[in-house]
Amino acid sequence: MSPRIRSISPTGILARASRDWRGRTPVAIMLLLCILASACERERIIDPGPDTIPPLPPTGLLVEGARDGYIFIGWIKNREPDLRGYIVHRAESKDSHRFIAVDTISTNYHIDQQRSYDTTYWYFVTAVDERGNESVPSDTVSAIAHNRNAPDAPAYFHVNGYNDGRKQLLRLTWSPVDEADLAYYRIYRSETPFEDPTPALLFAETDAAFHDDTSVQQIGRRYFYAVTSVDRGALESPRSELRSDFIASRPVLVSPLPNGQAAPYPLLRWLRVPETDAYLLTVLLAETSGEVWSRLVRPAAGDTLSHRVDGPALTVGQTYYWRVSSLTAENGLPNGVSDAWRFQVRN
Repeated sequence: MSPRIRSISPTGILARASRDWRGRTPVAIMLLLCILASACERERIIDPGPDTIPPLPPTGLLVEGARDGYIFIGWIKNREPDLRGYIVHRAESKDSHRFIAVDTISTNYHIDQQRSYDTTYWYFVTAVDERGNESVPSDTVSAIAHNRNAPDAPAYFHVNGYNDGRKQLLRLTWSPVDEADLAYYRIYRSETPFEDPTPALLFAETDAAFHDDTSVQQIGRRYFYAVTSVDRGALESPRSELRSDFIASRPVLVSPLPNGQAAPYPLLRWLRVPETDAYLLTVLLAETSGEVWSRLVRPAAGDTLSHRVDGPALTVGQTYYWRVSSLTAENGLPNGVSDAWRFQVRN
């Protein structure tokens, strides 16, 4: 007759150990406890399989703002630890079959830009976890982005004449206007100061935040400019600050002469340029690069102006180039730019 095999559960092992633990050595008792713990742990390990449980749908969806071609929606953050983000769905009717996914984001808000001014847009949001499980849709909200306000006026507007002998222009620059429905900018020009831009003063339109006026040919003729921004609904901002400048004459150099010699601290001399606020003097290692020294100099009395190179002495035997630029605008950019003359430093 074959021996009878009986299985003992971890509970039975524990009961038996409680009866006969007396007389056992501490090592034996510890070994028995490890066996019990291992057996219990094996009973608890269960393979959960792949994660197929989607997150809960986002709650609290509402329209935070809607105007001027943009719609701002927000909702309460989900609390799932494995949340990856949200998918925003939009439709131009409440028919659920016509919703399309327009953005996948990690934030609990969305700004929908470049919308029509007179269309009702509907939105719902779903949550997605790291496994790609997507929740059922949130509640649905709707909004119309009516064109209520004109854009802001362009800021940090500057006008700079420029004349280097190869090109002559008046460059206009400003900061881009941050408007969802911005369409373009209008540039107004006059030979005299003006308050309100009128159609007669409209000079150009552009979608860039700068413009080069290359139509001016007369040296020293001042022009006044202002810029406005226009949205897709044709609402126009107030004008920017009024700025003016002119194309200046190029400074004429006097000495050091071209291909001449000069001391380690050379005296630079040039002829005055009319209506110049300051001059930028530059010494370079090459004709257009390698600046080693520069100074901003205010004009003094007389037709011939001069300034000595200061700071570290120029290297004896080294060849350098020097030029002068006239400054006429409030932001201090060069206007008339002279030729670059070459000289060599001697003892």
